[in-house]
Amino acid sequence: MRQGWSQDCRAPEWLCEACHALTGVGGVWAMIDTAVERQVMETGVDEYGLRLVVLPPPVSAGVGIIQLRLGHKVFGEVRLSLCPVDRRAILVHVEVEEKHRRRGAGRVLVHAARERGARFDWSMLPIGRDPVTVAFWARVGAVGPTSRHPCTHQVEAKVIPAETRWMKWW
Repeated sequence: MRQGWSQDCRAPEWLCEACHALTGVGGVWAMIDTAVERQVMETGVDEYGLRLVVLPPPVSAGVGIIQLRLGHKVFGEVRLSLCPVDRRAILVHVEVEEKHRRRGAGRVLVHAARERGARFDWSMLPIGRDPVTVAFWARVGAVGPTSRHPCTHQVEAKVIPAETRWMKWW
């Protein structure tokens, strides 16, 4: 492993010489600081540097977005709901462009979401049975139980429809 600096991403990078020698390409990873202080709002985006960009929800406890961007090119995003009153957090969805998968973008997005909701009680929506999704969460680890029990503020913000909270016995 060799450490360097990426001019394109404006971030430290690691080069795995073995991976690079085997494939002739790849083996390079940019190191992204996921701390809340390093996440920027839309107005803080420039054309240079890999950034975590926060798009706040339209209403309190609604679904907000954190995107991993290089300028205005979006590599992936995580959707989450944070209720500041009840300290409840729900990870709604993670999506990474297919050509950027298996390079750590999803892991960075999940970590950025957890940083933003530190000290919150986390849960996530069920992941389903898609093999790619199951493999991703097996590598990254779940952020909390898969439950559909949002707080009342998240129900009012329509994060999850209220009727899905209740099991039907008939």
